[in-house]
Amino acid sequence: MSHPPFLIVGQGLAGSLVALSLLERGAAVTVVDDGAADAPSRVTPGLATPIAGPRLTFPPSGAATAAGSWQRYRRLERLFGQRLLQSHDILHMAGGREELRQFQKRSLDPAFAHWLGRQFSPGDHDGVLADPWGGFEIRGRQVNVPALLSHAAAALRAQDALRDGVVNTADLHIDADGLSWQGQRYREVIFCDGPAGSANPWLAGVGLQRVPGEVLTVSPAHPIPSHIYHGRAGYLAPQPGQHGLFRLGATYGTPDTPAAPTEAGRDTLLAQLPRLLSRPPRMEVVDHRAGTRPATPQRCPVLGRIPGKPAAVLNGLGARAMLQAPYLAERLAEHLLEDAPLPEGCLTPRPE
Repeated sequence: MSHPPFLIVGQGLAGSLVALSLLERGAAVTVVDDGAADAPSRVTPGLATPIAGPRLTFPPSGAATAAGSWQRYRRLERLFGQRLLQSHDILHMAGGREELRQFQKRSLDPAFAHWLGRQFSPGDHDGVLADPWGGFEIRGRQVNVPALLSHAAAALRAQDALRDGVVNTADLHIDADGLSWQGQRYREVIFCDGPAGSANPWLAGVGLQRVPGEVLTVSPAHPIPSHIYHGRAGYLAPQPGQHGLFRLGATYGTPDTPAAPTEAGRDTLLAQLPRLLSRPPRMEVVDHRAGTRPATPQRCPVLGRIPGKPAAVLNGLGARAMLQAPYLAERLAEHLLEDAPLPEGCLTPRPE
């Protein structure tokens, strides 16, 4: 007897990757998406940085996350027949001597050294960078998120497994064999609904927050090298498939406040340019967007089954979603189908 499908809430990055991981393991899915305009997957530049922060750390789920996610993206490229992952040496401008000392320390550790490039001195990159302390390279990636989501949606529609709509917990009817929604039986519900998860009563106590942010798409008046420029001021990253355009980001607003493009946000972002480029060209603002990141105060993702419910969750991926989502989606699929252990470093849902 075949199992009923999993009901997946959200067709952003997390929901798409969980759905594909379950489908590849022979499970059936139904994905419901509300098309929210402030969904982070519709705003992100797709930066995937394996080592980040002043202390240059891996994501909470550990060093295996980066390698596992790259492998997953490559498998999806073969499945879809399109390049999704672009390798980049991220040019990180150091914020001071302590950050450079941390880089030198990490470079002696093989686990970290694999993801780090060379250190550079001030002015090494033809004077393009605003780097009074110099900096170093991080071997990162950039994900073509629109292409990934488009291919995932097409794969789901081909199986009649993608629906528009909103799933409210009040409309989920639980019984001994699973649950039902709108008259259809489901094995379990998996919440990958991003910022909307902060209002989910089944996730009460997890502490999911909605963190608004703004980004600009800009066109330089004259060409600049197509690097990812990164520092404490933010980032300037080329847009996949959009020659000559860059994404400039990002602001971090007060948690649980609305996301909206503002003049103040635009001015803040443009003011970052002299701290990234030594002689920034005039930039035409092509697009200005706001989105909401789902995050937790601990900066750890939420992963696993919800106690007492036929339900699970992958959410709270924050600013490192591109790096963590593929690896954690695979682990969640294995956990749900094979009872495999979940990786450490993630928050587990608590009982209501």
